[in-house]
Amino acid sequence: MELNTLAQYSRQVAAMMNPKAARDLDQAIESLADAGQWDILGQVLPTASEVAARRIVGRLIQQGEYDWLAAAACLRRQLRQPGREATGGRVARQVFRDIDAEEDAEGVPEHIMEEAQELANAAAERRAISERQAAQVDRDPVRELIVEQLASCLPEQRAGEALLVVAKGCPFDQTRRQAAIKLVNHKQWINQLVAAKRTADLIAISESARLKAVMANAARLLGEQVAGLQQAGDQAALRFIAEHHPNGEIRQEAHDALA
Repeated sequence: MELNTLAQYSRQVAAMMNPKAARDLDQAIESLADAGQWDILGQVLPTASEVAARRIVGRLIQQGEYDWLAAAACLRRQLRQPGREATGGRVARQVFRDIDAEEDAEGVPEHIMEEAQELANAAAERRAISERQAAQVDRDPVRELIVEQLASCLPEQRAGEALLVVAKGCPFDQTRRQAAIKLVNHKQWINQLVAAKRTADLIAISESARLKAVMANAARLLGEQVAGLQQAGDQAALRFIAEHHPNGEIRQEAHDALA
């Protein structure tokens, strides 16, 4: 995309990045679509607000611009609200200061204050750990929407290839697995991979799905081609069959072919 093109459509980009009204957002998207500026829509998608992103996804699906959707499914991050600071220790100290400040109140014994402080600190630490763990799990609803929309376009070849990119290359485990499961559940698409001898892709999406039944089924499909795989020197496929095929004899045959 040329920089002067971005400058030319800066008003539309601003409306998508910071939408103030649904009407303005829709007008901006349609203006870019009418001008054929799919690259602008695609490049805005990874960072757009959820409302804007959902509308952009719908427009790109309608136009068949699957590559931009695959890129966004791999690059988009969950938009998070600012986290709250853990305050357990300060709350405990404030409670004891309030008690000590009461008229005619006896001071709180030191050992009780120390125990209470330790409990408050431990609770604050647990909360902090929980928040860090939650932050590591990125659940962006727009990525999920993109996978669902691409899957709805199967068995269209370009949609399947875009979904395959997500299943193989998305850095977010949940999205990668979702895309893989969509593919392995589409029998026609899987049969196309097998017929095209795309063993590496079949193995990759089966492993991304992380389901034993899926890997066993993929190994079963590949198991019909052990001799051909041996002749082609496809060591990865033979190892996969030897590990995951449900039939012990075929597992042994694949193992022997590796020797």
